[in-house]
Amino acid sequence: MIAEKDKCIDGIERRGRVYYMRWRVPARYAAVEKRKEINRSLKTRDMIEAKANFAVVQRSLLADWDFRLKESRGETTTETFDAALEMLREVGIPYRPKKELLAEPIEKLLDRIEAIENIDTQSAMVPATLGTLDYPPLMISEMPAVIEENNKANLTGKNKRQLDEWRNKYKYAASSFSEIIGDKPILEITEHDAMKFKRYWLTRRNNAEISTNHADKRLRFARQLVEAYYNRFDMPISERKNPFKDLKIEKTASEDHAPKKLSLPAAWIKHHLIDQFGLEELNEQARDIATISAECGCRQSEIIDLPPSAIHLDHEFPHIQLIPTNTGEYKHQLKNAASKRPVVLLGAALEAMKRHPDGFDRYRGKKTYSGTVNKYLKDRKLFPEVPAGEAGKYTLSCTRHTFEDRMVKAKMTNEERAYLMGHSVGAVRGRPVYGSMPDLELRALYQEMVAFPTARWLPRSIQTLRAEIDALAKRNSFRVE
Repeated sequence: MIAEKDKCIDGIERRGRVYYMRWRVPARYAAVEKRKEINRSLKTRDMIEAKANFAVVQRSLLADWDFRLKESRGETTTETFDAALEMLREVGIPYRPKKELLAEPIEKLLDRIEAIENIDTQSAMVPATLGTLDYPPLMISEMPAVIEENNKANLTGKNKRQLDEWRNKYKYAASSFSEIIGDKPILEITEHDAMKFKRYWLTRRNNAEISTNHADKRLRFARQLVEAYYNRFDMPISERKNPFKDLKIEKTASEDHAPKKLSLPAAWIKHHLIDQFGLEELNEQARDIATISAECGCRQSEIIDLPPSAIHLDHEFPHIQLIPTNTGEYKHQLKNAASKRPVVLLGAALEAMKRHPDGFDRYRGKKTYSGTVNKYLKDRKLFPEVPAGEAGKYTLSCTRHTFEDRMVKAKMTNEERAYLMGHSVGAVRGRPVYGSMPDLELRALYQEMVAFPTARWLPRSIQTLRAEIDALAKRNSFRVE
Protein backbone atom coordinates (compact mmCIF):
# COMPACT_ATOMS: atom_id res chain seq x y z
CA MET A 1 0.00 0.00 0.00
CA ILE A 2 1.33 3.49 -0.96
CA ALA A 3 1.93 5.72 2.02
CA GLU A 4 -0.13 8.91 2.09
CA LYS A 5 3.01 11.05 1.87
CA ASP A 6 4.12 9.18 -1.29
CA LYS A 7 0.86 9.49 -3.24
CA CYS A 8 0.88 11.41 -6.54
CA ILE A 9 -0.74 14.77 -5.85
CA ASP A 10 -1.14 17.37 -8.62
CA GLY A 11 1.41 15.54 -10.76
CA ILE A 12 4.07 15.36 -8.03
CA GLU A 13 5.07 12.02 -6.48
CA ARG A 14 7.69 11.23 -3.85
CA ARG A 15 9.92 8.23 -4.51
CA GLY A 16 12.16 7.54 -1.56
CA ARG A 17 13.27 11.02 -0.53
CA VAL A 18 13.17 12.68 -3.97
CA TYR A 19 10.16 14.24 -5.68
CA TYR A 20 9.26 13.33 -9.26
CA MET A 21 6.98 14.70 -11.94
CA ARG A 22 4.32 12.18 -12.90
CA TRP A 23 2.06 13.95 -15.31
CA ARG A 24 -0.28 12.63 -17.99
CA VAL A 25 0.31 14.16 -21.44
CA PRO A 26 -2.78 16.14 -22.54
CA ALA A 27 -4.64 14.33 -25.33
CA ARG A 28 -4.36 17.29 -27.71
CA TYR A 29 -0.61 16.65 -28.02
CA ALA A 30 -0.89 12.95 -28.96
CA ALA A 31 0.14 13.68 -32.55
CA VAL A 32 3.52 15.06 -31.49
CA GLU A 33 4.23 13.26 -28.19
CA LYS A 34 4.20 9.44 -28.12
CA ARG A 35 4.55 9.16 -24.35
CA LYS A 36 1.31 8.89 -22.39
CA GLU A 37 2.89 10.08 -19.16
CA ILE A 38 5.92 12.15 -18.19
CA ASN A 39 8.09 10.70 -15.45
CA ARG A 40 10.98 12.96 -14.53
CA SER A 41 12.97 13.70 -11.40
CA LEU A 42 12.41 17.16 -9.96
CA LYS A 43 15.80 16.87 -8.26
CA THR A 44 14.74 18.01 -4.82
CA ARG A 45 13.62 16.66 -1.47
CA ASP A 46 11.65 19.81 -0.63
CA MET A 47 7.95 19.89 -1.58
CA ILE A 48 7.80 23.66 -2.07
CA GLU A 49 10.83 23.57 -4.36
CA ALA A 50 9.35 20.54 -6.14
CA LYS A 51 6.19 22.51 -6.96
CA ALA A 52 8.27 25.36 -8.37
CA ASN A 53 10.38 22.98 -10.46
CA PHE A 54 7.25 21.19 -11.66
CA ALA A 55 5.80 24.47 -12.96
CA VAL A 56 9.01 25.28 -14.86
CA VAL A 57 9.23 21.84 -16.47
CA GLN A 58 5.52 21.84 -17.30
CA ARG A 59 5.74 25.22 -19.06
CA SER A 60 8.76 24.05 -21.02
CA LEU A 61 7.02 20.86 -22.14
CA LEU A 62 3.87 22.70 -23.15
CA ALA A 63 5.89 25.23 -25.16
CA ASP A 64 7.75 22.39 -26.89
CA TRP A 65 4.56 20.53 -27.76
CA ASP A 66 2.86 23.70 -28.94
CA PHE A 67 5.82 24.37 -31.22
CA ARG A 68 5.72 20.89 -32.72
CA LEU A 69 1.94 20.98 -33.07
CA LYS A 70 1.98 24.30 -34.91
CA GLU A 71 4.85 23.15 -37.09
CA SER A 72 2.97 19.94 -37.99
CA ARG A 73 -0.09 21.97 -38.96
CA GLY A 74 1.96 24.29 -41.13
CA GLU A 75 0.97 27.31 -39.06
CA THR A 76 2.74 30.63 -39.38
CA THR A 77 6.44 30.81 -38.74
CA THR A 78 5.78 33.67 -36.32
CA GLU A 79 3.83 31.38 -34.02
CA THR A 80 6.40 28.58 -34.14
CA PHE A 81 9.24 31.04 -33.56
CA ASP A 82 7.39 32.45 -30.54
CA ALA A 83 6.96 28.96 -29.10
CA ALA A 84 10.69 28.28 -29.53
CA LEU A 85 11.65 31.53 -27.80
CA GLU A 86 9.32 30.69 -24.92
CA MET A 87 11.09 27.37 -24.41
CA LEU A 88 14.48 29.04 -24.29
CA ARG A 89 13.25 31.63 -21.77
CA GLU A 90 12.04 28.85 -19.50
CA VAL A 91 15.53 27.36 -19.27
CA GLY A 92 17.35 30.70 -19.25
CA ILE A 93 19.05 30.40 -22.64
CA PRO A 94 19.00 33.49 -24.90
CA TYR A 95 18.27 32.89 -28.58
CA ARG A 96 21.21 33.52 -30.89
CA PRO A 97 21.27 32.92 -34.66
CA LYS A 98 23.70 30.28 -35.91
CA LYS A 99 25.90 32.87 -37.58
CA GLU A 100 26.50 34.60 -34.26
CA LEU A 101 27.07 31.34 -32.38
CA LEU A 102 29.73 30.25 -34.85
CA ALA A 103 31.57 33.52 -34.35
CA GLU A 104 31.77 32.99 -30.58
CA PRO A 105 34.36 30.87 -28.71
CA ILE A 106 33.78 27.16 -29.22
CA GLU A 107 33.25 26.73 -25.46
CA LYS A 108 30.00 28.70 -25.62
CA LEU A 109 28.65 26.51 -28.40
CA LEU A 110 29.66 23.37 -26.47
CA ASP A 111 27.78 24.70 -23.42
CA ARG A 112 24.65 24.94 -25.54
CA ILE A 113 25.10 21.45 -26.94
CA GLU A 114 25.55 20.11 -23.41
CA ALA A 115 22.31 21.81 -22.35
CA ILE A 116 20.31 19.76 -24.88
CA GLU A 117 22.19 16.46 -24.79
CA ASN A 118 19.31 14.73 -23.00
CA ILE A 119 16.58 16.44 -25.04
CA ASP A 120 14.48 14.55 -27.60
CA THR A 121 15.97 15.26 -31.02
CA GLN A 122 12.46 16.08 -32.27
CA SER A 123 12.11 18.80 -29.68
CA ALA A 124 12.08 22.39 -30.85
CA MET A 125 14.67 23.02 -28.16
CA VAL A 126 17.34 21.59 -30.46
CA PRO A 127 17.12 24.05 -33.40
CA ALA A 128 16.25 26.89 -31.03
CA THR A 129 19.32 26.31 -28.86
CA LEU A 130 21.65 25.88 -31.85
CA GLY A 131 20.37 28.98 -33.61
CA THR A 132 19.11 27.23 -36.72
CA LEU A 133 15.68 28.84 -36.48
CA ASP A 134 15.44 31.71 -38.92
CA TYR A 135 13.66 34.90 -37.93
CA PRO A 136 10.15 34.87 -39.45
CA PRO A 137 10.01 36.42 -42.95
CA LEU A 138 7.34 39.02 -42.16
CA MET A 139 6.51 41.34 -45.05
CA ILE A 140 6.46 45.11 -44.63
CA SER A 141 2.73 44.98 -45.43
CA GLU A 142 2.27 42.95 -42.22
CA MET A 143 4.13 45.40 -40.02
CA PRO A 144 1.33 47.91 -39.22
CA ALA A 145 -0.43 45.16 -37.27
CA VAL A 146 2.84 44.20 -35.55
CA ILE A 147 3.71 47.73 -34.45
CA GLU A 148 0.19 48.13 -33.10
CA GLU A 149 0.54 44.95 -31.05
CA ASN A 150 3.95 46.12 -29.79
CA ASN A 151 2.39 49.40 -28.62
CA LYS A 152 -0.83 47.92 -27.29
CA ALA A 153 -0.39 49.29 -23.77
CA ASN A 154 0.14 52.84 -25.05
CA LEU A 155 -2.88 52.73 -27.35
CA THR A 156 -5.58 51.61 -24.93
CA GLY A 157 -6.46 55.18 -23.97
CA LYS A 158 -6.96 56.45 -27.53
CA ASN A 159 -10.45 57.04 -28.89
CA LYS A 160 -11.44 56.01 -32.41
CA ARG A 161 -10.21 59.21 -34.05
CA GLN A 162 -6.87 59.11 -32.27
CA LEU A 163 -6.40 55.40 -32.97
CA ASP A 164 -7.22 55.85 -36.67
CA GLU A 165 -4.71 58.71 -36.92
CA TRP A 166 -2.03 56.57 -35.26
CA ARG A 167 -2.73 53.53 -37.44
CA ASN A 168 -2.95 55.41 -40.72
CA LYS A 169 0.60 56.77 -40.61
CA TYR A 170 2.02 53.23 -40.48
CA LYS A 171 -0.46 51.80 -42.96
CA TYR A 172 0.51 54.53 -45.41
CA ALA A 173 4.23 53.95 -44.79
CA ALA A 174 3.85 50.24 -45.55
CA SER A 175 1.60 50.70 -48.59
CA SER A 176 3.76 53.45 -50.12
CA PHE A 177 6.90 51.35 -49.67
CA SER A 178 5.14 48.41 -51.32
CA GLU A 179 4.13 50.59 -54.27
CA ILE A 180 7.55 52.20 -54.72
CA ILE A 181 9.88 49.29 -53.90
CA GLY A 182 7.64 46.24 -53.59
CA ASP A 183 6.28 44.26 -50.67
CA LYS A 184 9.41 42.65 -49.22
CA PRO A 185 10.31 40.71 -46.08
CA ILE A 186 11.71 43.13 -43.50
CA LEU A 187 15.07 41.36 -43.33
CA GLU A 188 15.48 41.59 -47.11
CA ILE A 189 15.05 45.37 -47.30
CA THR A 190 18.43 46.77 -48.33
CA GLU A 191 20.08 50.14 -47.97
CA HIS A 192 19.61 50.51 -51.73
CA ASP A 193 15.85 50.05 -51.23
CA ALA A 194 15.85 52.65 -48.48
CA MET A 195 17.76 55.15 -50.63
CA LYS A 196 15.37 54.58 -53.53
CA PHE A 197 12.45 55.18 -51.16
CA LYS A 198 14.10 58.38 -49.96
CA ARG A 199 14.74 59.58 -53.53
CA TYR A 200 11.06 59.16 -54.36
CA TRP A 201 9.97 61.46 -51.52
CA LEU A 202 12.86 63.86 -52.10
CA THR A 203 11.82 64.25 -55.75
CA ARG A 204 8.25 65.00 -54.75
CA ARG A 205 9.51 67.58 -52.25
CA ASN A 206 11.77 69.18 -54.87
CA ASN A 207 8.81 69.39 -57.24
CA ALA A 208 6.87 71.27 -54.54
CA GLU A 209 4.27 68.49 -54.35
CA ILE A 210 4.83 67.97 -50.62
CA SER A 211 6.67 69.66 -47.75
CA THR A 212 9.97 68.49 -46.31
CA ASN A 213 8.17 67.64 -43.09
CA HIS A 214 5.76 65.35 -44.96
CA ALA A 215 8.59 63.64 -46.84
CA ASP A 216 10.75 63.18 -43.76
CA LYS A 217 7.86 61.58 -41.87
CA ARG A 218 7.61 58.86 -44.55
CA LEU A 219 11.21 57.86 -43.79
CA ARG A 220 10.68 58.02 -40.06
CA PHE A 221 7.59 55.81 -40.11
CA ALA A 222 9.31 53.26 -42.38
CA ARG A 223 12.26 53.22 -39.97
CA GLN A 224 9.86 52.60 -37.08
CA LEU A 225 8.23 49.69 -38.92
CA VAL A 226 11.61 47.98 -39.29
CA GLU A 227 12.45 48.67 -35.65
CA ALA A 228 9.09 47.18 -34.67
CA TYR A 229 10.15 43.92 -36.33
CA TYR A 230 13.34 43.80 -34.27
CA ASN A 231 11.41 44.51 -31.08
CA ARG A 232 8.75 41.93 -31.89
CA PHE A 233 11.30 39.11 -31.97
CA ASP A 234 13.69 40.41 -29.29
CA MET A 235 16.51 40.66 -31.79
CA PRO A 236 19.81 41.57 -30.08
CA ILE A 237 20.84 45.19 -30.61
CA SER A 238 24.11 44.08 -32.21
CA GLU A 239 22.20 42.32 -34.99
CA ARG A 240 19.89 45.17 -35.85
CA LYS A 241 20.75 46.83 -39.14
CA ASN A 242 17.95 49.23 -39.94
CA PRO A 243 18.43 50.38 -43.56
CA PHE A 244 16.52 53.59 -42.79
CA LYS A 245 18.80 54.56 -39.91
CA ASP A 246 20.04 58.16 -40.15
CA LEU A 247 18.11 58.78 -43.40
CA LYS A 248 16.71 62.29 -43.30
CA ILE A 249 15.52 64.93 -45.72
CA GLU A 250 16.83 68.35 -44.78
CA LYS A 251 14.73 71.47 -45.08
CA THR A 252 15.37 73.87 -47.93
CA ALA A 253 16.68 77.35 -47.21
CA SER A 254 13.26 78.85 -47.91
CA GLU A 255 11.57 76.41 -45.52
CA ASP A 256 14.03 77.28 -42.76
CA HIS A 257 12.76 80.84 -42.81
CA ALA A 258 9.09 80.10 -43.39
CA PRO A 259 6.70 80.06 -40.41
CA LYS A 260 5.23 76.68 -39.65
CA LYS A 261 1.77 78.19 -39.25
CA LEU A 262 0.44 81.70 -39.55
CA SER A 263 -1.24 83.55 -36.71
CA LEU A 264 -4.79 84.56 -37.50
CA PRO A 265 -5.34 88.30 -36.89
CA ALA A 266 -6.74 88.91 -33.41
CA ALA A 267 -9.41 91.21 -34.86
CA TRP A 268 -10.55 88.40 -37.20
CA ILE A 269 -10.79 85.98 -34.27
CA LYS A 270 -12.81 88.51 -32.25
CA HIS A 271 -15.23 89.13 -35.11
CA HIS A 272 -15.73 85.60 -36.44
CA LEU A 273 -14.94 83.20 -33.59
CA ILE A 274 -15.74 85.16 -30.43
CA ASP A 275 -18.73 87.15 -31.75
CA GLN A 276 -19.49 84.36 -34.29
CA PHE A 277 -20.26 86.69 -37.22
CA GLY A 278 -20.51 84.66 -40.43
CA LEU A 279 -20.95 81.35 -38.60
CA GLU A 280 -24.76 81.36 -38.63
CA GLU A 281 -25.02 78.40 -41.01
CA LEU A 282 -22.58 76.33 -38.98
CA ASN A 283 -24.10 74.07 -36.33
CA GLU A 284 -24.00 75.33 -32.75
CA GLN A 285 -21.58 72.71 -31.42
CA ALA A 286 -19.06 73.50 -34.15
CA ARG A 287 -19.37 77.25 -33.52
CA ASP A 288 -18.91 76.94 -29.78
CA ILE A 289 -15.93 74.58 -30.02
CA ALA A 290 -14.26 77.22 -32.19
CA THR A 291 -15.13 79.96 -29.70
CA ILE A 292 -13.81 78.10 -26.65
CA SER A 293 -10.59 76.96 -28.31
CA ALA A 294 -9.91 80.43 -29.73
CA GLU A 295 -10.61 82.23 -26.46
CA CYS A 296 -8.68 79.81 -24.24
CA GLY A 297 -5.83 78.88 -26.58
CA CYS A 298 -6.72 75.18 -26.49
CA ARG A 299 -6.32 72.67 -29.27
CA GLN A 300 -9.69 71.97 -30.89
CA SER A 301 -9.26 68.26 -30.08
CA GLU A 302 -8.94 69.10 -26.37
CA ILE A 303 -12.38 70.72 -26.43
CA ILE A 304 -13.97 68.13 -28.72
CA ASP A 305 -13.00 65.19 -26.50
CA LEU A 306 -14.08 66.70 -23.16
CA PRO A 307 -16.05 64.20 -21.06
CA PRO A 308 -18.94 65.62 -18.99
CA SER A 309 -16.98 64.95 -15.78
CA ALA A 310 -14.25 67.39 -16.88
CA ILE A 311 -16.62 70.37 -17.16
CA HIS A 312 -17.01 72.38 -13.94
CA LEU A 313 -19.41 75.26 -14.50
CA ASP A 314 -20.63 75.64 -10.90
CA HIS A 315 -17.14 76.12 -9.47
CA GLU A 316 -16.02 79.46 -8.01
CA PHE A 317 -13.74 79.60 -11.04
CA PRO A 318 -15.64 77.86 -13.87
CA HIS A 319 -13.18 75.69 -15.74
CA ILE A 320 -12.55 72.56 -17.75
CA GLN A 321 -10.04 69.94 -16.69
CA LEU A 322 -7.88 68.64 -19.54
CA ILE A 323 -6.87 65.16 -18.43
CA PRO A 324 -6.63 61.84 -20.31
CA THR A 325 -9.39 59.28 -19.83
CA ASN A 326 -8.14 55.72 -20.29
CA THR A 327 -11.37 53.70 -20.28
CA GLY A 328 -15.05 53.91 -21.10
CA GLU A 329 -16.98 55.77 -23.76
CA TYR A 330 -15.10 59.03 -23.16
CA LYS A 331 -11.58 57.62 -23.37
CA HIS A 332 -9.02 59.81 -25.09
CA GLN A 333 -5.39 60.84 -24.78
CA LEU A 334 -3.79 64.26 -24.68
CA LYS A 335 -0.89 65.20 -26.93
CA ASN A 336 1.65 64.91 -24.10
CA ALA A 337 2.01 65.12 -20.33
CA ALA A 338 2.40 68.92 -20.34
CA SER A 339 -1.02 69.25 -22.00
CA LYS A 340 -2.68 68.07 -18.79
CA ARG A 341 -4.02 71.24 -17.17
CA PRO A 342 -7.10 73.12 -15.96
CA VAL A 343 -8.41 75.89 -18.22
CA VAL A 344 -10.45 78.69 -16.67
CA LEU A 345 -13.50 79.78 -18.67
CA LEU A 346 -14.17 83.50 -19.06
CA GLY A 347 -16.28 85.68 -21.32
CA ALA A 348 -17.34 84.10 -24.60
CA ALA A 349 -15.77 80.75 -23.66
CA LEU A 350 -17.88 80.51 -20.49
CA GLU A 351 -21.05 81.44 -22.36
CA ALA A 352 -20.34 78.83 -25.04
CA MET A 353 -19.55 76.09 -22.52
CA LYS A 354 -22.78 76.79 -20.62
CA ARG A 355 -24.66 75.92 -23.81
CA HIS A 356 -23.01 72.47 -23.74
CA PRO A 357 -22.64 71.44 -20.08
CA ASP A 358 -22.15 67.80 -21.09
CA GLY A 359 -19.66 68.46 -23.87
CA PHE A 360 -19.84 67.98 -27.62
CA ASP A 361 -21.28 64.57 -28.48
CA ARG A 362 -21.59 65.40 -32.17
CA TYR A 363 -17.81 65.47 -32.59
CA ARG A 364 -16.38 63.68 -29.55
CA GLY A 365 -13.98 60.92 -30.64
CA LYS A 366 -14.60 61.61 -34.34
CA LYS A 367 -12.42 63.15 -37.03
CA THR A 368 -14.99 65.30 -38.84
CA TYR A 369 -14.64 68.58 -36.94
CA SER A 370 -11.55 70.14 -38.48
CA GLY A 371 -12.59 69.33 -42.03
CA THR A 372 -16.12 70.60 -41.48
CA VAL A 373 -15.18 73.97 -40.02
CA ASN A 374 -12.19 74.68 -42.27
CA LYS A 375 -14.29 73.86 -45.34
CA TYR A 376 -17.06 76.15 -44.09
CA LEU A 377 -14.67 79.05 -43.58
CA LYS A 378 -12.86 78.45 -46.87
CA ASP A 379 -15.99 77.99 -49.01
CA ARG A 380 -17.45 81.25 -47.72
CA LYS A 381 -14.13 83.06 -48.11
CA LEU A 382 -14.15 84.00 -44.42
CA PHE A 383 -10.44 83.44 -43.87
CA PRO A 384 -8.40 86.65 -44.23
CA GLU A 385 -5.96 87.14 -47.08
CA VAL A 386 -2.43 85.94 -46.36
CA PRO A 387 -0.23 89.06 -46.04
CA ALA A 388 2.05 89.80 -48.97
CA GLY A 389 5.42 88.16 -48.60
CA GLU A 390 4.14 85.55 -46.14
CA ALA A 391 4.24 81.83 -46.95
CA GLY A 392 1.54 79.53 -45.67
CA LYS A 393 -2.20 79.42 -45.23
CA TYR A 394 -4.77 79.92 -42.54
CA THR A 395 -6.63 77.10 -40.79
CA LEU A 396 -8.64 77.04 -37.59
CA SER A 397 -5.68 75.55 -35.69
CA CYS A 398 -3.85 78.86 -36.23
CA THR A 399 -5.79 80.22 -33.25
CA ARG A 400 -3.13 78.79 -30.91
CA HIS A 401 -0.48 80.85 -32.67
CA THR A 402 -2.63 83.94 -32.22
CA PHE A 403 -3.09 83.04 -28.55
CA GLU A 404 0.70 83.11 -28.17
CA ASP A 405 0.76 86.55 -29.81
CA ARG A 406 -1.96 87.77 -27.46
CA MET A 407 0.05 86.67 -24.44
CA VAL A 408 3.23 88.28 -25.77
CA LYS A 409 1.40 91.59 -26.32
CA ALA A 410 0.09 91.35 -22.75
CA LYS A 411 3.73 91.11 -21.61
CA MET A 412 3.22 87.71 -20.01
CA THR A 413 6.40 85.83 -19.17
CA ASN A 414 7.47 82.77 -21.15
CA GLU A 415 6.63 80.59 -18.16
CA GLU A 416 3.15 82.09 -17.74
CA ARG A 417 2.49 81.44 -21.41
CA ALA A 418 3.58 77.82 -21.04
CA TYR A 419 1.08 77.34 -18.22
CA LEU A 420 -1.83 78.45 -20.39
CA MET A 421 -0.68 76.75 -23.59
CA GLY A 422 -0.03 73.39 -21.98
CA HIS A 423 3.66 73.45 -22.90
CA SER A 424 6.50 71.96 -20.86
CA VAL A 425 7.53 74.29 -18.06
CA GLY A 426 10.71 72.24 -17.66
CA ALA A 427 11.65 72.94 -21.26
CA VAL A 428 10.99 76.65 -20.74
CA ARG A 429 13.13 76.76 -17.60
CA GLY A 430 15.81 74.51 -18.99
CA ARG A 431 16.07 72.68 -15.68
CA PRO A 432 14.05 70.34 -13.43
CA VAL A 433 10.67 71.74 -12.35
CA TYR A 434 10.45 72.72 -8.69
CA GLY A 435 7.65 74.55 -6.94
CA SER A 436 3.90 74.48 -7.41
CA MET A 437 1.82 75.05 -10.50
CA PRO A 438 -0.60 78.03 -10.60
CA ASP A 439 -3.96 77.35 -8.97
CA LEU A 440 -7.31 78.21 -10.55
CA GLU A 441 -7.43 81.68 -9.00
CA LEU A 442 -4.06 82.61 -10.48
CA ARG A 443 -4.89 80.96 -13.81
CA ALA A 444 -8.10 83.01 -13.96
CA LEU A 445 -6.04 86.20 -13.66
CA TYR A 446 -3.63 85.05 -16.37
CA GLN A 447 -6.53 84.10 -18.64
CA GLU A 448 -8.25 87.44 -18.11
CA MET A 449 -5.11 89.26 -19.28
CA VAL A 450 -5.71 87.99 -22.84
CA ALA A 451 -9.50 87.54 -22.84
CA PHE A 452 -11.69 89.23 -25.44
CA PRO A 453 -14.49 91.49 -24.18
CA THR A 454 -18.09 90.55 -24.96
CA ALA A 455 -21.36 92.45 -24.94
CA ARG A 456 -21.99 91.20 -21.37
CA TRP A 457 -18.49 91.05 -19.89
CA LEU A 458 -15.46 93.30 -19.87
CA PRO A 459 -12.00 92.10 -18.74
CA ARG A 460 -10.08 94.30 -16.35
CA SER A 461 -6.95 96.14 -17.43
CA ILE A 462 -3.65 94.30 -17.48
CA GLN A 463 -2.29 96.77 -14.90
CA THR A 464 -5.17 95.94 -12.54
CA LEU A 465 -4.69 92.22 -13.07
CA ARG A 466 -0.95 92.44 -12.36
CA ALA A 467 -1.78 94.22 -9.11
CA GLU A 468 -4.23 91.41 -8.29
CA ILE A 469 -1.55 88.80 -9.00
CA ASP A 470 0.83 90.57 -6.60
CA ALA A 471 -1.90 90.90 -3.98
CA LEU A 472 -2.68 87.18 -4.27
CA ALA A 473 1.00 86.35 -3.75
CA LYS A 474 1.14 88.61 -0.68
CA ARG A 475 -1.93 86.93 0.81
CA ASN A 476 -0.05 83.66 0.49
CA SER A 477 2.98 85.15 2.32
CA PHE A 478 5.20 85.59 -0.75
CA ARG A 479 7.30 88.72 -1.21
CA VAL A 480 6.74 90.60 -4.46
CA GLU A 481 8.56 93.86 -3.69
